[in-house]
Amino acid sequence: MTFDILKIIDKDHFRENLNECTRKAFIKLPIMDKPKILDVGCGTGVPTLELARISDGKILALDIDQEALNCLDEKIRASGLVGRIKTINRSLFDMDFPGGSFDLIWAEGSLFEIGFEEALRDWRHLIRDHGFMVLHIPHQNHQARISSIKASGYQLLDFFLVHHSIWWSYFYQPYEEHVKNLIEKYQENKEVLKALKIEEVEVEMFKNNPEANSSIFYIMQKV
Repeated sequence: MTFDILKIIDKDHFRENLNECTRKAFIKLPIMDKPKILDVGCGTGVPTLELARISDGKILALDIDQEALNCLDEKIRASGLVGRIKTINRSLFDMDFPGGSFDLIWAEGSLFEIGFEEALRDWRHLIRDHGFMVLHIPHQNHQARISSIKASGYQLLDFFLVHHSIWWSYFYQPYEEHVKNLIEKYQENKEVLKALKIEEVEVEMFKNNPEANSSIFYIMQKV
């Protein structure tokens, strides 16, 4: 999706309604002094910006979508967070940073590419000793993940469910109305309409099976 269309759709405005979940996960971590954070699969950076505000740390925000990163860069400047957040265009399969580079690895909604167990295994060396990882992922296979966390060298500090009713009332319901209004407004713009139809399909997929769309935050410490 192009930078201009991202700005027209302004999905982030509605995604910000779920920032309280990001805050809830972060405050379950021990207090850290200006932590170094890797945000994997940051997209346009809604959780990234919230993490910067609540952590007082420095964040490396990683994604392969340059248009999304351009959008985040603009928001970083507008928010006065230049120097606190740096974006990098890189695959989550190519995170060749030195071992122990980060106090905290954070990933919301990006594990569909790599998988839960793989992320635990492949990213562990990037975390400093006794550092932390927070993963936000669909709720399926919860018990198997609990076992994987311990087997992969982490202590589970906490977890919590973001129920599908929260996703609906905080995000999808208001966003559905927004998308409908934009479709009406941009009837003559084929590129915008094409992008909006994709957003419409996402909303319909949620409505067709809401129970499948709860998600879980896992808050872990490397041991």
